[in-house]
Amino acid sequence: MPRCLSFHASYQCRQSGVCCSAGWKIPFNAEELRVVRSLPIAHGAIEASAQTGLARQDSSGRCSFLDGRAGSWSCEIHDIGGHASLPLQCRMFPRQVLHDPRGTFISLSHFCPTAVGLLFDDTLPVSIVDAPAGLIGDGTLDGLDARETWAPLLRPGVLMDYESYGVWERLGVELLTRSGIAPRDALQSLSAATARLTEWSPDREMPLQHAVRDAFGMLPPPPTCTPEPYDSAVKRWLAARLFGTWLIYQSEALATIVRYLHACHDVFLVELARDRNPREAIRRSDRLIVHDASSQQMATLLA
Repeated sequence: MPRCLSFHASYQCRQSGVCCSAGWKIPFNAEELRVVRSLPIAHGAIEASAQTGLARQDSSGRCSFLDGRAGSWSCEIHDIGGHASLPLQCRMFPRQVLHDPRGTFISLSHFCPTAVGLLFDDTLPVSIVDAPAGLIGDGTLDGLDARETWAPLLRPGVLMDYESYGVWERLGVELLTRSGIAPRDALQSLSAATARLTEWSPDREMPLQHAVRDAFGMLPPPPTCTPEPYDSAVKRWLAARLFGTWLIYQSEALATIVRYLHACHDVFLVELARDRNPREAIRRSDRLIVHDASSQQMATLLA
């Protein structure tokens, strides 16, 4: 069963049209092209490309299949042929998927207005849960397939085991979303726990899983603070960037993931300074981090 963060479990597309007007190239493979050409499409069009086809866009970057004539945005392909007729990129957005020997992990890009709303609307404690059918969609979960790769690296030359990495991920999510702690302080605590864990050696008698729990359990209490109104949402966003991250299989050390999360928070603060709108700052941050940047290049630069 695929897994997700609890605040993402209720996600359902609300047809905001944002993903369809972001200027991204929307490719069609041969089978997707065949399906769409079999539909009685009236307005949208596909242009030939090396990938077989790309959805035609107007000068603003809006997909030609996006229909707003009825006063709300809808996709002409989806309206006529249903969800299964959409190209893969459209069926997947805003899902970010990782497959590894532990299973399948689904996070979301909060460039999607519906997804960013979940960060602010959910006030329950965060946990890792089974993904519901609405989030799994039609079962086609395209993403990074790490099922045949080495286990994550604790540090260069030292492998973790999957169970220990899963414990670190779960405790990291819990720490990042703990109430009463500022996002920066939560990140500093995660840095301290990870630095302590990185000192573990395979020749020690303590199993790695126990060392993970000790690294978190021996942390001093983070300083309490008067939170900003948006702190809880920002910390959920950071947890979403940690959960199921591709960088763990693209980097050579667990500490790279922590540096990545610090970088995410720095990007958010820069975006927040533009208009003091935390929702839009997270949306812009995820556009930069999830969509415009290469995760492999980030892993290399942060190593």
